[in-house]
Amino acid sequence: MNRDLHPGLRVAIVGAGWAGMAAAVQAVQQGHAVDVFEAAPQPGGRARGLPLRLPDGRELMVDNGQHILIGAYTDCLRLMRTVGVDPAQALLRRPLALRTPDGRGLALPDWPAPWDAAFGILGARGWSWRDRRTLLSTALRWRRTGFRCHPHTSVAELCADLPPTLRRDFIEPLCVSALNTPPDQASAQVFLRVLHDALLGGRGSSHLLLPRVDLGALFPQAAARWLAARGAQLHTGQRVQALHWQDAHWQVNRQPFDRVLIATSATSAARIVAQSAPTAPDSIAHELQAWARQTAALTHLAITTVYA
Repeated sequence: MNRDLHPGLRVAIVGAGWAGMAAAVQAVQQGHAVDVFEAAPQPGGRARGLPLRLPDGRELMVDNGQHILIGAYTDCLRLMRTVGVDPAQALLRRPLALRTPDGRGLALPDWPAPWDAAFGILGARGWSWRDRRTLLSTALRWRRTGFRCHPHTSVAELCADLPPTLRRDFIEPLCVSALNTPPDQASAQVFLRVLHDALLGGRGSSHLLLPRVDLGALFPQAAARWLAARGAQLHTGQRVQALHWQDAHWQVNRQPFDRVLIATSATSAARIVAQSAPTAPDSIAHELQAWARQTAALTHLAITTVYA
């Protein structure tokens, strides 16, 4: 969210997923009048609860896709507290464990960082002493370099010199779970940032935070109530096709706004911006078209959820 916005603006946010609802909360805190537009009948986007009817007629609330937080996500936890969710009650906190069914792999104790990681690596099951020394020395090297690398490096390239056991039992499962992307496509810089926050973020930063409630109750529903209590409007079931520039304002579903924030998928954002460019001021129309083309070129990977 742009912290330089003048207070008292009328702001439209397109998309009521976690990003859109987070932006709405901050905009209200900054003193803006906020309207949130969401195509679905409820907020939450890719992390919300859905009713599932069983063959016997019973109805269960399930998540539309599984998502796991870690203790290092301090801003997310702060935002949950802001809207009235107690993370200690809503989340089950467990030390990080990356173990296979036969017990191979890494499990960290509930110790202060970085001793939890050091002990977990030294005590990893199924790893040779060479594997453990290599991972420790590699982690120390990453720390000396500030957990930074070339921006175009993949996780697979970053970890190419690690033994196969470490890549299979540690790097690959951590990369997929944290970034939802296989190592050969995932950004090494983002991966290193996650490691930095988890390993050096203080006690509990590497903990897994497992939701005790459905993902809708975990944040977006509470955020919707918080916003409504402060005068913000949530318009569900209203898809935004395009923005229209008229009388020095952006028109969103025929309502005028001073600013618009698009918090949708890349595909939807590219479509909205591309269809908005023809009516935009000449000073930004070309930039909007270029941005839409770049955004439309982004790819995404599907995530499969199995309910058992």
